[in-house]
Amino acid sequence: HRDIMTNDVPNAFVQTTIPKDGEKGIMKIRGQLVDLLMEVAPETYEPFVVYKGRNNQKVLYVRMLQALYRMLVALLLYYKKFRKDIETKGFVVNPYNPCVANCIIKGKQQTVTWHVDHLKSSHVDPTVNDKFYNWLEKTYGSEENGHVTSTGGPKQDYLAMILDYS
Repeated sequence: HRDIMTNDVPNAFVQTTIPKDGEKGIMKIRGQLVDLLMEVAPETYEPFVVYKGRNNQKVLYVRMLQALYRMLVALLLYYKKFRKDIETKGFVVNPYNPCVANCIIKGKQQTVTWHVDHLKSSHVDPTVNDKFYNWLEKTYGSEENGHVTSTGGPKQDYLAMILDYS
């Protein structure tokens, strides 16, 4: 007898800053992308281009200031950011599953589960999920990055699974 809502946070990794004193986000750029960067700003990139391999392929190593999708460090940094944000909101992360958190609201438990930037929230009162969505949108949505998407109802398409609560 719970209201179910799923959400997708847009451009989650791009919204995650890599701390200067923390993990280093180093990206190796090769080939045509190096050529494009050198066309755009040769004075910035050319001194740092190296030639590697049998083909003397151009390679450029850059330090990332923002996380980027598919960077291993991006996943960890986004998880830490989201977990801190949700704990600040009063949720307690499950010690047995670090992607499940609960919070007592209006005397009933709200449960949020997530896989990277895909979330599922449930509570007996639909307005609790509505408020949670509003918080997600305020925290992670924007004109620049996109808006948090939300789907409600007894059938949910979540992480390539059809969840039917009817």
